[in-house]
Amino acid sequence: MSLERLAPAVQAFLRAEIGAAQGREVSFVARPDANGRIVEAWVAARGTVDAVLALPGIAERGEMLLHNHPSGVLEPSGADLGVAARLHDGGVGFAIVDNAVTDCYVVVEIPRRRATTRLDPVDVAGLLAERGPVAQVMGAFEDRPSQRDMAAYIADVYNDGGVAVLEAGTGVGKSFAYLVPALVWARENGERTVISTNTINLQEQLVGKDLPVLGRALATGDHTPSFALLKGWRNYLCLARLEQARGAQDSMFDSDRAAELETLAAWASRTGDGSLADLADEPAAEVWDAVAAESDLCPRLACPHFEPCFLFQARRRAAEADVVVVNHHLLASDLAVRIASENWLEAAVLPPYRRLVLDEAHHLEDVAATHLGAHVSALGVQRLLARRDSAASAASRQVAGQSLVDALPVAGRAADTLFTLLGIHLDAAAGQGPVLRLTDAFAADPVWPQGLGVALENLLVSLNALRAGVETIADQLTVEDPADRKAQLTAELRGVVRRLDAAAQGLTAALQPPPGGPPAVRWLERRGKKGANLSLASVPLDLAPLLKENLFDRVATAVLTSATLAASGDFGFLEERLGLDLPPARVAVREVLASPFDFASQCLFGIPTDLPEPRDDESGHDAAVARVLLDLARAADGGIFVLFTSHSALRRAAAAVRDHIGGRWPLLVQGEGQRDQLLRRFRESGSAILLGTDSFWEGVDVPGRALRVLILAKLPFKVPTEPLTAARLERLEERGVNGFTRYLVPLAALKLKQGFGRLIRTRSDAGVVLLLDRRAVTKSYGAPILEGLPASPVIGSWDEIRRRCEDFFAERGIGAPAV
Repeated sequence: MSLERLAPAVQAFLRAEIGAAQGREVSFVARPDANGRIVEAWVAARGTVDAVLALPGIAERGEMLLHNHPSGVLEPSGADLGVAARLHDGGVGFAIVDNAVTDCYVVVEIPRRRATTRLDPVDVAGLLAERGPVAQVMGAFEDRPSQRDMAAYIADVYNDGGVAVLEAGTGVGKSFAYLVPALVWARENGERTVISTNTINLQEQLVGKDLPVLGRALATGDHTPSFALLKGWRNYLCLARLEQARGAQDSMFDSDRAAELETLAAWASRTGDGSLADLADEPAAEVWDAVAAESDLCPRLACPHFEPCFLFQARRRAAEADVVVVNHHLLASDLAVRIASENWLEAAVLPPYRRLVLDEAHHLEDVAATHLGAHVSALGVQRLLARRDSAASAASRQVAGQSLVDALPVAGRAADTLFTLLGIHLDAAAGQGPVLRLTDAFAADPVWPQGLGVALENLLVSLNALRAGVETIADQLTVEDPADRKAQLTAELRGVVRRLDAAAQGLTAALQPPPGGPPAVRWLERRGKKGANLSLASVPLDLAPLLKENLFDRVATAVLTSATLAASGDFGFLEERLGLDLPPARVAVREVLASPFDFASQCLFGIPTDLPEPRDDESGHDAAVARVLLDLARAADGGIFVLFTSHSALRRAAAAVRDHIGGRWPLLVQGEGQRDQLLRRFRESGSAILLGTDSFWEGVDVPGRALRVLILAKLPFKVPTEPLTAARLERLEERGVNGFTRYLVPLAALKLKQGFGRLIRTRSDAGVVLLLDRRAVTKSYGAPILEGLPASPVIGSWDEIRRRCEDFFAERGIGAPAV
């Protein structure tokens, strides 16, 4: 770029600002006119005579970042070239001037915006028409107008950018509706889409069923659609760690676990993807811990197993795929890494992306909270301190001497003391159950002078000493002969340093957060079997601004969909929780796409009003649930789902009915078998009774006669004392907003809609839904909760509703004569 490309006023401005900085380096953002001439500039940062912040992200696509070299030598440095490459990927140019602005060297020009091929929404919808290419591949295909409408809406937001919020009722076929525009966009514009789901079931459906069908339907002579499933690191076997574990198995495992390790080694030689899902039998936790891929222990290119590495093979497939299927946890993990590293353009946990589809989007807030905060547990600290990789131990003795080895038991004792005191404190608050929220008042709790303060200080000092020792080892190994084994060991040691840092930061954030930080929710919790693992957490209270700025504003297109997004027909609750209502608003489409099913004829929905309320008379409500369950088992001959809101209520119901059903209707109880096995047995039986809690309220698909009765034991309100919920309620009350009606009620409405959706899965399904909580019709908040359901309730006594159910079954030939 010659100086003619700089308008005289801009030249004068640059010269004046550099002079005002006394010749030090200054960064400028410059904006060109339609002819490419720089006509406007402003200061972004000021530095020293040697360096200035490049501030990636301060310049927008189509602008240029300028800075001066006080030496007058305009040759770009290595750092300049690195910045220029990142800026270019973001559509930003980069140039260098001398202090007098008499010379200018352009490192990269402002990239021209690549021309895109717009999608024709009508043509995209037509691909899903009754005689379209998808129907031709599938053979049996139901024409779904709402599915085509959804595909057309999504095509529009691919063309114009923005956010689409689309609730798709049961039977719409939402996965085809978003996959078809994504695949066509990739074919026309060479740009990937990331699809994120909450459940494994949906991921497996997309990759194992939907995408292969659409790949065949949409293939052309010069393009075959491609897709990839990407999982979190710990889902994959690490060949290097497997090799290390086998070399040290005599000291790491007993004979049974060592045999498991050899079984894993044999499987590694024949597995296709090297992930846990490909294993017939899941190994013991301690065995998998020793061989699972770990991001912070991986030397990447320096690893001798890099080429055949299962994880990096999956990442290479994802980097080349038109559609990458992930889950919300992996998406949130990627987001946390990008926020921490300010990397919005290059690969992080996921490959870079500008098009995003969030299926089961109503879960995003809670999943993001687990990844954008700090978490540390007693078991995690124990595992960190107990790492006994033989090579690392040998390096410790060789390089650092005995001091590092001696520091380990000191840290271990400090950790034991800390978590023992925390456990005593939690147990003393017996009324709180297994979770205790840590508010600002915790800073003045007597537990601190009773030993918690000294224990925390000792542990933090010990962790810092360990960190320094391990880092010394890694530094010394780095300057020695960098053989493959040393590179692997060095990477592992650097990973241990990062984990020690994370543990210290998590302990500080949860127990003694520094003043003046952003609002956070902190809690202490017993987890695992019998509450053996004590954990601490600190997560941001206000996730909405974080998600808005770092996710939704960073992508060109975002599609949020689920069968439950609108509460009382309004998307405002979801948009507020996710920050989509914050300016500048980017929501371009809000639509509820109705289910094609005829719920009025396919479903009877009843709410008995003469059963005890669950809050006022728990034992009476338990007895009523058992009575209704047994009455309907006789009327429908089994085929019943009963969904509870707590494990304790589920166990009480199981105990109450177990002796009354004999062998006629198999009783399947969550916690007495794996979820998938329970569902398979339910489908195969045809007359079973399944009792489930939270994980069965959604993501369960049992079409056909096997499921003909759905009982919802209670309105699914969140527990208001749960730490995140309590803090969010308090925040709303501080703003003068009723937290019950603005937070708990909409959440209950969405959850109820999810549970209701388990019954009718196809046009031929028929059955009964019962809500055994009369508050839905006796309380003022009941109307908005019921408003979003696809069927109107029959309200009356249980005897009246039971007779209606029996008539419904008789008319449709459901069930068997009572005996």
